[in-house]
Amino acid sequence: MARVSFKDVRKVYPGGHEAVKSLSLDIADGEFVVLVGPSGCGKSTTLRMLAGLEEVSNGSISIDDSVVNNVLPRDRDIAMVFQSYALYPHMSVYDNMAFALKMRKTPREEIHQRVTDAARMLGLTDLLKRKPRQLSGGQRQRVAVGRAIVRKPKAFLFDEPLSNLDAKLRVTTRAELKHLHQRLRTTTVYVTHDQEEAMTLGDRIVVMAEGIIQQSGPPLTLYHHPANRFVAAFIGMPPMNFVEGQLVRENGSLWFASSGDASVRLRIDPSHDDALASHAGQPITLGLRPQAMHVAQGEEIERARADGTLLSARAEVVEPLGDQSDAFLSLPSGARLVARVDAARTPRPGDTVHLRVDAPRAHLFEPGAFGRTLTRAHD
Repeated sequence: MARVSFKDVRKVYPGGHEAVKSLSLDIADGEFVVLVGPSGCGKSTTLRMLAGLEEVSNGSISIDDSVVNNVLPRDRDIAMVFQSYALYPHMSVYDNMAFALKMRKTPREEIHQRVTDAARMLGLTDLLKRKPRQLSGGQRQRVAVGRAIVRKPKAFLFDEPLSNLDAKLRVTTRAELKHLHQRLRTTTVYVTHDQEEAMTLGDRIVVMAEGIIQQSGPPLTLYHHPANRFVAAFIGMPPMNFVEGQLVRENGSLWFASSGDASVRLRIDPSHDDALASHAGQPITLGLRPQAMHVAQGEEIERARADGTLLSARAEVVEPLGDQSDAFLSLPSGARLVARVDAARTPRPGDTVHLRVDAPRAHLFEPGAFGRTLTRAHD
């Protein structure tokens, strides 16, 4: 296992494109860290610099306190699993897994022991004589992982390894990778654009955008306490809803009023008054998770109206999910929202839906795509 450290790392390509901007990150021994973000955010470039497949323009990368900027990939003692599997089609599963060890002139008995141990761990024992073309996508991916395991590297690097699998297989393979890490406790850096993968796999998530780390922390910390609007939008499904507006003070309370027709008017939880006092009268962005809105019926509507937590909208599309439904709503202003509601209270398209907003779970941000959070929403 190994500690990994990035210190002020930059990657600038010919022509001046800066893919990674002054990135600093420490990864603990045995930690599973997921780099996540949209295409072009710099996550794969960061992984490739760690692997030695891309040169570092500035800064340093260390493995166990040794700077590896000028160390060849084969000498870094790390193993990388690619999206494409990269198996040799003419070799058996056994020979694919054993190939790197043979190149290192590892004794034959040790190769056999390592390959059979890894195959047993990954459920590949009965497939060792097959060629890659005789395997399913999930089996090929396990062979690629097994090839990395037999090397007993200091760290595993995964570059979007599940992207080629169908939805059901992604879920099962994800669970296998998590279980594997729990057994081996090898330092792992995993790159994905899928926030659901990031949430379920990582001990820690690093959200990147425009070559910069936007926030790093445990999955639920990023979900409940995003540092800015970008992180809030990227982490969580369905994505967080955003409404532009301003803060107004009425009768001693702070309210959010949406821009234009003020079709959204919500009382701000009093616990945020001190943090928001200086923002009264200024533009602000309200963030509401779909899970923080609940369909109100009967007397609940009047209570929510009295509390200043009522939001009304028109149902446009409804997606049943079993015991819950996703209701896609439109406000009078034309703004769109999605609410995850109880199946028993699922509206029909065209209905006017009254929602009670869980005010303590509301988020408020400065304006802009990367506007920083102004409130710490309650879990």
